[in-house]
Amino acid sequence: MSGLTLNLLLAVVWMLLAGEVSTRELVIGFLLGFGILALFPRALGSGGYVRRTLAGLGFVGFFLRELTVANVQVALFALRPHPPLNPMLVAVPLRLRRDSAQTLLVALVNLSPGTVVMGFSADRRTMYAHAIGNASPRAARDSILRVEDRLLRVFSPGPAPQNPSPEASP
Repeated sequence: MSGLTLNLLLAVVWMLLAGEVSTRELVIGFLLGFGILALFPRALGSGGYVRRTLAGLGFVGFFLRELTVANVQVALFALRPHPPLNPMLVAVPLRLRRDSAQTLLVALVNLSPGTVVMGFSADRRTMYAHAIGNASPRAARDSILRVEDRLLRVFSPGPAPQNPSPEASP
């Protein structure tokens, strides 16, 4: 049984034990169920589900912070008479292989002000992006790789693979 199914089952059991069928009891049961799954991951086989869920919550916090910083940076650029835009094109070697994960990465990078994904290489192992406001191409590439690192924690069943060498990218 998958972790999410077990968590939903625990939430429904809690709701029935509480004697009230409501969204509030379902949410409370879901949170209690998640706590039980987190406390006994080996016995319930829910280690991967708990890890990916916590990584997803961490990613949401990380991305909201990155999005806020990027918005403030672009707003400050708009207020300056001669902003240091430093427009550049960067090639970012990717470790994400699934189409859905790469699509999510593109959407998230495009949501960040100052960066636009232009496309992928034919083998989809390199992403090309336009960026402004970074000191160097390496800084622009690293900012995209930080988002990819967080996504790898959510999408990978095991530990995140290491960064490929930037010199190996075209």
